[in-house]
Amino acid sequence: MKKKNINIENQKYFNISSKADMLDEFFLKSKSPAFNKCLSDCEKVSKSNSNILLVGESGTGKDVAAKYIHICSSRFDKNMIAVNCSSYTESLLESELFGYNEGAFTGATKSKEGKIELSDKGTLFLDEIGDSSPATQLKLLRAIETRQIERMGSNTTRSVDFRLICATNRDLKEDILNNLFREDFFYRISSIVIKVPSLKERKEDLFDMINFFLDKTCSSCNVKINNIEDDVLRFLYEYDYPGNIRELKNIIERLVVLSENGIITKSELPLIYGINKNSDNDFQSKFEPFDQIITLREFKARQESRYLQWVLNQFGGNVTAAARKIDITPRQLFNKINEYGLKK
Repeated sequence: MKKKNINIENQKYFNISSKADMLDEFFLKSKSPAFNKCLSDCEKVSKSNSNILLVGESGTGKDVAAKYIHICSSRFDKNMIAVNCSSYTESLLESELFGYNEGAFTGATKSKEGKIELSDKGTLFLDEIGDSSPATQLKLLRAIETRQIERMGSNTTRSVDFRLICATNRDLKEDILNNLFREDFFYRISSIVIKVPSLKERKEDLFDMINFFLDKTCSSCNVKINNIEDDVLRFLYEYDYPGNIRELKNIIERLVVLSENGIITKSELPLIYGINKNSDNDFQSKFEPFDQIITLREFKARQESRYLQWVLNQFGGNVTAAARKIDITPRQLFNKINEYGLKK
């Protein structure tokens, strides 16, 4: 399987300044109805100043969708400022968003503009908004409603004109019920909700996406791939990618970087993917042989045990993530783990 070595400029994410740049840098030419609807919705909402909430699993490209909205909007030539809310403690997130004056706290030796100020006339993108604290949400709520802010350590009010886009992989309505997320803040940031589909929901794009990332990675790493072993190709096309597009991209990068003499072999696959564990990955079609008659209840229990163990393996033992994926509560999954003696 030969790959062309296409010379694509390795642009940084926020230096992209046009729709054409987006099409070069990211995989947006999709065959998937679900993803094309997502792109169409992004284009429609870009014409307004409505607050947008992007929802979807981790690694699906919600940040790319946010950038696409910005590029398609009338603010395309202004700043798009991104903040990952999960990367900061509560106090650091506040200073990062609102800025501070000199002397506002120990170590504040000079004044600093916050991300909200820097997004004036442009777009503010708050990623992982579900990880922000209720206290921070309240301060953001006031800023969103009034489009005014005060730096930490200042009584001066500054007006800011920004377009707000938020993103999350959490179930915010469930977080509201658990008092982890403010209901008034949720309704303020979600005037329009757009779902970014998972890779499982756009399987028709997988072949082209694999080739897209191969070409990009070969170009950026100055590597030419002449052959890919059949076992690797089989893995790439059959693996379920719980980490979505981000995981696919990382796997491709690893395969290219570790290749030798232009050949990608199965030895380059990360050990955690277990390419030789076909019996586990193909459990759906490989039931235990019927060598004895057992009760239907016992049969169902055996298959449920095998399935739940497989799911846990896909999420590295993360009970909360696994439970969310199969639509049960973590407590229910913990009960099953104890009942069947499963490994986390």
